[in-house]
Amino acid sequence: MHYRPKDQNSQIFQKGIIQKFASVVLNNHKVIVIGTIILTAFLGFFIKDIQTQPDIMSYMPKNDSLIKLFDYIGKEYGGNLIAMIVLETDDVFNLKTLNHIAQLTEQFQNLEGVQSVTSLTNILNIKMTDEGLEIGPLIDTENPPGTRAELKKLKAYTLSRDMYRKNLVSLDAKETIIICRLNRETDQMKTARRLKKTVEKLNLNEKVYYGGQPFLMVGISDMIIRDLKLLIPLVMIFILFALTIGFQNLFRVILPILSVLLSTTWTLAIMALLHIPITIISDIIPVILFAVGSAYGIHVISHFMERDTKKNRLQRSIDALSSVTLPVILASATTILGFSSFILGSYLTAIKDFGIFCSLGILFSLIISLTFIPGLIYWINPKEKKKTKTGIIINPGPFIIKKYKTILICGILLIIIASLGIPKIERKVDILNYFKPETDFRHTEKVIAEKFGGSTPIQILVKGNIKDPATLRKIKKLESFLDSFPDIHNTQSIADLIAWMNEVMGEGRKIPQDEAKVSNLFFLLESEEVIEQLINSDRTEAVIQATLSSGLKTQRVHQVVQAINKYLSNINGPGTHFYLTGMPSIHCKLDLSIKKSLVQSLLIAIIAVFIILVLMMRSLSYGFIGLLPIVFSLITIFGFMGYTKIPLDIATVLVGSISIGIGIDYSIHLFHRFLKERKRANDINQAVINTLRTTGKAIFINDLAVILGFLALVFAQLIPLQRFGILVAITMLGAGIGALLILPSIIILINKRRQ
Repeated sequence: MHYRPKDQNSQIFQKGIIQKFASVVLNNHKVIVIGTIILTAFLGFFIKDIQTQPDIMSYMPKNDSLIKLFDYIGKEYGGNLIAMIVLETDDVFNLKTLNHIAQLTEQFQNLEGVQSVTSLTNILNIKMTDEGLEIGPLIDTENPPGTRAELKKLKAYTLSRDMYRKNLVSLDAKETIIICRLNRETDQMKTARRLKKTVEKLNLNEKVYYGGQPFLMVGISDMIIRDLKLLIPLVMIFILFALTIGFQNLFRVILPILSVLLSTTWTLAIMALLHIPITIISDIIPVILFAVGSAYGIHVISHFMERDTKKNRLQRSIDALSSVTLPVILASATTILGFSSFILGSYLTAIKDFGIFCSLGILFSLIISLTFIPGLIYWINPKEKKKTKTGIIINPGPFIIKKYKTILICGILLIIIASLGIPKIERKVDILNYFKPETDFRHTEKVIAEKFGGSTPIQILVKGNIKDPATLRKIKKLESFLDSFPDIHNTQSIADLIAWMNEVMGEGRKIPQDEAKVSNLFFLLESEEVIEQLINSDRTEAVIQATLSSGLKTQRVHQVVQAINKYLSNINGPGTHFYLTGMPSIHCKLDLSIKKSLVQSLLIAIIAVFIILVLMMRSLSYGFIGLLPIVFSLITIFGFMGYTKIPLDIATVLVGSISIGIGIDYSIHLFHRFLKERKRANDINQAVINTLRTTGKAIFINDLAVILGFLALVFAQLIPLQRFGILVAITMLGAGIGALLILPSIIILINKRRQ
């Protein structure tokens, strides 16, 4: 097999521009080193200003029609930012607990950031008295029930009304819920912390649970901060361990870590300066930069270890930097392209930001590795009088030459087995699944789901003449349809209140036929706070609210959403239109976007990497051969996901493109070195042996550092990040095997066939 380049352009480029670049760097090494340290110190000052953004809704594109409708309902009807406080006791209907509910309700209403509060002590009640129809609170806090008989009567009545039962009090009356709707203009996490502090001050004897999006955001925000504090030192320790095994020299071990510390500082500082917050996705950027960015320093150090001692110190340093610059640039370019694929192929803005700043961080790592590291080596380690340990010796060349057929057969068998697992992959987008089962929030959501039907809101906007009895009857029929699903609970609308009032007046629980009578009933409800959550002021819009059970499989959520949308399309007509939104619909949209993002980002990354390989090797066939280790690792990892039931989610969807961008580095370094060794030796086998003995060692150290670095994510708080770390580590193991075993085996096989 003829492995020589078809022209000498790359060699001319390397001896020309790259040689000059290396000369400038090493002749100005002190300026570069000192300047880099000063710049890092300046940028590092701004990291303290970086913010966290745990709200997954903020990651959605604002121009999406579904998101626009969701935001509109949240703004006009206060239906999105809901904090829930659950009190649990032997029986809610006792004087002490009712008094606690009243106290909390009053104090919550006076808190900054709280728009409205709904509880047993202020929910409206409709009843007929001697003086006529009366609308007032269920419990009169100025004259509360004082005897056991009165409490028993109140309990029986409350549990008899579906407006209260499983909405505000559980069927067994052991739990009650206080619902706080928050202002959109305020910081929901700060408001949630105020709510929790208010509860804690009362020292309640009831057990308290905190649920809903605002408390969820607080929990995720705290987890992000804890993860950053834990994972950065942990990944540093893991990578130091890998480098120690590889280099067995303190100076060489510290240099790659130092370079990624600098690049990570620059990246986080720019995020802070641009007011880009850390999200549940981007909190792994430091881990990625440590694991991936250290690779460039490893290869630079490895080339400096191979310097020709016959030349003077400056010239051999220039030669070392010149020889490694092009493959490191190409390797970083493919990695940047892998991350950049998320910018074009992702639905979530958080994933796009992740792609942007990972790419920027990799670029910084490249710059530092080609300037700061060689400058520091040249400055601090000038004389090299002492002979240092070379570290581990990696040379599987002789083994591969003897067993290349066996290696290829094993690789093919593994691909076939892994391929069978790919169709088994599931997708999950429910954020509840991101928490470990033992976390407080998972337990709270379980209580809310079992006792109150769940906290995942379903919202249907109705446009038309809401006072028209025909419109109200359509709403009631739609609610009956929703109630037919065992997964949907707590349906509520203005039509329910109208029907209830009509029932109290003795005419049955139904919508009156006469529009004038409906208007009169509306008039009686005018001053009630709950009206603002169900209908607009000019009576041209209304909202139907419900909740979906938590923890449903994504496929089931799709079925429910599709069934509702089909029903709405059948009842939409002239003058009245129904529009579905809410978290289930958004989860479905997010689920489809994850699938689309995976395909798009993989295609973009593969095509971009293939083009770079072809340009570097000046051959289409070399481009395809270079992709084989990546294809091997991708099939392996997706098969692993299918067999182990690891789902695609907002974190694991990143694995494929990231693995392409990182893993292809190995092929680039191996090919670049092989071409050089092939030119020196006429024998293909000897060229393979020399390549694996030199660059193969750097690839091994690099791969070990990346694998251990990503395995640090096993200690993350959020489950998707744990899965992400495991998957990337396994993928990198596959990419390393592909580059160090399979790729040389293919080279040998093709050469044998051409002889």
